Amino acid sequence: MRILMVNTVYKRGGAARIARTLHRGLNHLAGWESLFAYGRGPKLEEPGTLRFALQPEVYLHAVLTRLTGIQGYGTWLSTRRLIRLIREWKPNVVHFHNIHGYYLDLSIAKAVDKLGIPVVWTLHDAWPLTGRCAYFLDCERWRKGCGKCPYPRESPKTYFDSSAWMWPRKRRLLGELWKPVIVTPSRWLANLVAEACDGQCRVKVISNGIDTAVFHPVDRLQARKELGLPEDRKIVLFAANKPYVRRKGGVYFFEALKYVQADNWMAITVGEEVDLAQWVPQGVEVQQLGYVKGAEAMAKVYSAADLYCITSLADNFPTTVLESMACGTPVVGFAVGGIPEQVTEECGRLVALGNAKALGRAITDLLIDDAKRKKMAENCRERAEREYNLQLFIKRHLVLYRELVRRTRKPVTLNLQESFSSEKVKQKEESDDKKGISSWSRWVYRSSYGETFEKGRVLGEGGGP
Repeated sequence: MRILMVNTVYKRGGAARIARTLHRGLNHLAGWESLFAYGRGPKLEEPGTLRFALQPEVYLHAVLTRLTGIQGYGTWLSTRRLIRLIREWKPNVVHFHNIHGYYLDLSIAKAVDKLGIPVVWTLHDAWPLTGRCAYFLDCERWRKGCGKCPYPRESPKTYFDSSAWMWPRKRRLLGELWKPVIVTPSRWLANLVAEACDGQCRVKVISNGIDTAVFHPVDRLQARKELGLPEDRKIVLFAANKPYVRRKGGVYFFEALKYVQADNWMAITVGEEVDLAQWVPQGVEVQQLGYVKGAEAMAKVYSAADLYCITSLADNFPTTVLESMACGTPVVGFAVGGIPEQVTEECGRLVALGNAKALGRAITDLLIDDAKRKKMAENCRERAEREYNLQLFIKRHLVLYRELVRRTRKPVTLNLQESFSSEKVKQKEESDDKKGISSWSRWVYRSSYGETFEKGRVLGEGGGP
């Protein structure tokens, strides 16, 4: 079965990491083939990847969005190139991830719908729900119609507010222009999509998955030794690519540190380094590790910490939480988005959004209670292995793909004893060989019209890999 993955980029960001994980997982399964088509970033030599967008158009699209606030326009040729790829490669399912990011026109929805190919659309944020942004923070305008955007500098930045004009056009993506199965990693986002599409689209929750063989507990003392961290202190970890971005809530993390009342502790950060004199309360020690490359290296960082703190002001289903849990490191943070679905009371502590003082108390409670923290660490690992393992993540997608392909096959009632005996099937294959029909097409033929069906049975419900 052929699956075409489509995303803005191949390597950078959480959405790309999730899409790439699924893409590679499929290509390791017999009978499955995945092609990853992306719009931005360098051309790669990795088999099964293809950059299709024209870079001048990407720049044009970005400039239009920045100057006018209009999104989803300016990459007409790139969009046509993707449609041509779909026609030529003939996937059984097209699986879109992020369709925003200056590389596709909104017209992609109607064009794909005309092809009659099943579509899956995984939402990694709330972009389709709003007139502009990917995360609406505390704004509620997205429910009834955007306009007068309170956060015009949040991604994607713009100098002109076109959110009122964009809102109805983006909403048409939720079941009017096409009929994708919308997948969300969290029930939180699934509920918002169901509200926004008003029953026009099918929404399915498939939680993100991680490789628990890579993200697993390693010896804490050894990890600290390799990272140059003290072995005898309790450590709180904070990780954000750009901690100063509003949505990441870095300011709340550093503010919470002044409320921590524990002995012999410190904090460490991963990501872009900041001026500690401006951010860190007096008397608090913070060591910045900078950017950490590679999953194995990051697993050591999680394992070296006693707690992982996430202060996102808006989020969907962050993989950093899953990675920390898989490494046996309890989580503290704000109860926003899908994070409460990840972090149960047995795996950490969540507090009200923006309450730095309560966050500091939660960190204190876990730092001073070694027994509770140890039990949480065990629970974290067990929950990650049970609910968020890579195999389960891939399996849930396979089930969805098979279901969609079965539903799109046209039922045909045939007299199988007369028309499709074993000899007839053999003769058909020999004829196909002469015509140059591929073995892949023959496999579909066999799956649909194999000799095991009974006389008069309605076809089109067959399996496949």
